[in-house]
Order: sequence, then C-alpha cells, then structure tokens
Amino acid sequence: MTLEDAVFLGLRNNRTIRSAYIDRVSQKFGLRVAEDRFNPQLGISGNVSRQRIAGFETNTIEVSPGASLLTKTGATLDFAWNTTANWQDAANGFSSAAQIGIEQPLLRGAGVEVNLAPVQSARLGELVNKLRLKATVSETIAIIILAHRALLTAQQHLQLAQASLDRSENLLSINNALIAAGRMAPMEAVQTQADIESQRLTVLQTRQTLEADRLALLDLLALDLGTKIVAVEAIDPQKANTNVAKLLPIALSERQDYLGQVYVIEQNRLGITVAKNEQLWDISLYANARFGNRYSEGAGSDRVADVVAGLKFTIPINDLNRQQQLVDASTDYRNAELQLETIRSGIEMQIRGTASQVDLLWQQLTVAEKSRDLSLQAVTIEKAKLNAGRSTTFQVRSLESNLRDSENQLLNARIGYMNALTQLDLQLGTTLVTWHIDLKD
Repeated sequence: MTLEDAVFLGLRNNRTIRSAYIDRVSQKFGLRVAEDRFNPQLGISGNVSRQRIAGFETNTIEVSPGASLLTKTGATLDFAWNTTANWQDAANGFSSAAQIGIEQPLLRGAGVEVNLAPVQSARLGELVNKLRLKATVSETIAIIILAHRALLTAQQHLQLAQASLDRSENLLSINNALIAAGRMAPMEAVQTQADIESQRLTVLQTRQTLEADRLALLDLLALDLGTKIVAVEAIDPQKANTNVAKLLPIALSERQDYLGQVYVIEQNRLGITVAKNEQLWDISLYANARFGNRYSEGAGSDRVADVVAGLKFTIPINDLNRQQQLVDASTDYRNAELQLETIRSGIEMQIRGTASQVDLLWQQLTVAEKSRDLSLQAVTIEKAKLNAGRSTTFQVRSLESNLRDSENQLLNARIGYMNALTQLDLQLGTTLVTWHIDLKD
C-alpha cells in the first residue's frame, strides 16, 4: 500500500471524516433555516367542536388558512382567512372574513442591518463550519500519513534487524572455519552465538511492533483488521525551504483556525449591532383590517369592514437585562480579537519551531548518512582483516554493533525529517493543497 493509497482510502473510509460529513448535513440545514427568515410562512389552523350548554347543543367548525411575512426593514405582515360555521338548535350561523395586519417598528427591531444580522451571522457560521471540515480532513490525513510511516519504519527496522542477524550468522560461520583450522579458540565463538540470540529476540520484538502499527493503520482506514498490508514509500527526502518570512504569510492565509476566528470576530460585531438596537425604545406603527360577510339564521347577512390603526410603544425605565446584552456582546467581541492575536502568535511559534526542527533534522540526516557509510566500510575492512588473521572476532562484533546503530539512526533521521515536513505542511494549512484534494461539500 503506497502512501497515496492510504490517503485515498482514508478520505473514503475514515470514521472521523465520515462523521464530519454527517455533521455537515445538519449544519447546512441550519443555514437554510436562517435564510428562510424573510420567506412567507404558510399554515392552516382549525377547530371542530361540539358543546351543550343549558340544554342548547352547538356544533362548530373553524378553518383559518394564513400567511405571515417578515421584511428586511423589520415590518411584519399577517394574513388569515377565518371561516366559521355554527349549527345550533335555535339558529345556524356562518361567517367568512379576511384579516390583514401590518406592524412596522420605528426604533427597536427596525432597519435592514439589524434584521439581516441573523442571516449574515449564519452565513459566517457556515464558512466557519467549512473551515472546520477542512481542518478535520487535514488533521486526519496527517495522522494517516504518520501511521503509514510508522508501519514503514517498523518494516525497515525488521529488515535491518534481519540483515544484522544474517551478518552475525555469517560471522559465526567464519569463526567455525577458523576454529576448525586451529586459528581460533572455540570459546571465542561463544559471544558471537550470544549476539545471534540477542538479535533474534530483536527481530521478534520488531515483528510485534510491526503488527501493532499495521493494526493501527488499518483501524484509521476502517479496513478489515485481518488485511495483510505492506507500506510502500520512497525514503529519499529532499531539502525543503524553511524561510519563515515566506512561510508565515502562507499560514495566515491558509490556516483554518485563523480564518475561522476572523469570521467569529465578524459574527461578534453583528452581535454588538443587534445588542445596541435592543437598547432603543420599542415604538411601532400598526394597522389591522377585517373584511368579509357574516350570516345568522333569522337575522340575515351583513358585511364586516373593521379597520384599526395606531401607534404603540414600550419604554423601559431600568431594564438591566437589555444593558447586559450589550455588555456581553462587547465583551465577546474584545475577547474574540484577543483570541485572534493568540492564534496568530501560536501559528508563528509553531512555524518557527517546526522550521528550526526541519533544519536540524536535515543536518542530523546528513551526519547519519556519513556515519552509516563509514560504519559499513569499517565492518568490511575488519572482516577482511579477520580472514587474514589480523583482527579478532570481538573487534568485528563491536563494529557490527556500531553499524546496526548507525543504520537505525539513519532510518529514524529520514523518517523523522519526512514527518517534520508533514507536520509543517499541516501547520501551514496547506495539506489539502499538497495532496491536490478538493473537498466536495
């Protein structure tokens, strides 16, 4: 399984990513509800009843289809068509009338900015939710990459341990040949045999680590835990550009947490606008009208034409709850700005720290390559000297141990450098760009 295969399967199967997309269904519907604020709301109400009072029985049916509309200026329009039919022992009655009402706030609740604030806040919230989805996917991809490399590292450690075991067994063969030729005492081969058993134990322990890393990767990919997989990736990293002056602007333009906090600040600004409006007097113009017909058995029918218009007001004198709303909104806004500064400082600290780590790991990688090459040359030369009778088994074993250490250090340095680049990519917020992933939402 290549690294690309692991990332692809993670995008399709990982449970965290799938859960994030499930949450998006509810989030998008919430935006739809907010944007429905200025659309007409339709409904039908009714009542069917039968009652008996003082020996008189009455049957009543009421049906009232209606609609209400909120405009961007804050005005509310209500319309209903009320139809009522009565059946009584003494007389029957019927009425049908249209009822229209309108109310326009003049201060509190008035104005396009105030009434659009909930919709704009919901749209900003939707942008934040999209950024959170990107952050979740980016973080999960980074976790999958690190898990894939952990399995790859375990595989490489197993190969190195097996190669070291093979070299020790070859050394034991040389020792046995020298003992048979009378050029070495039998006791000198005992330590070589002990080293072989120790390295066999290392091989077994490495296989155990490999199995644990395999299960961890399969769990992240939501695959059958019995699947036999082998991690494949070229371990040949290239030196990366770690100029902080160039990296920091990229992070500030791509980091999901930073951009999301910018939107949160805008939401809080809208909250202050609404809270300030809540401090105003509640003064509204209103008008109600009712037109229709009314019929009563015995009294005949007549027309209904009622109109009412006026001005109503509510003036708070010492309502601290409204003032509390403004205080809370202002506090949230100031805290959001401070949080943005904290996030920016944290981003810069992360970028500088990881960039410095990448540079140091590259230097370690260069030193580890030289150390491995020199250790390999030293073992080759010492074995040739042993065959010529000019060295000892102890010296070869010592150099073999150095070679094992240098090979493991080189592997760890390479994987550590590649993991640091993955971490830097995540901190820059460019993981999806690096992997050419365009989220479908």
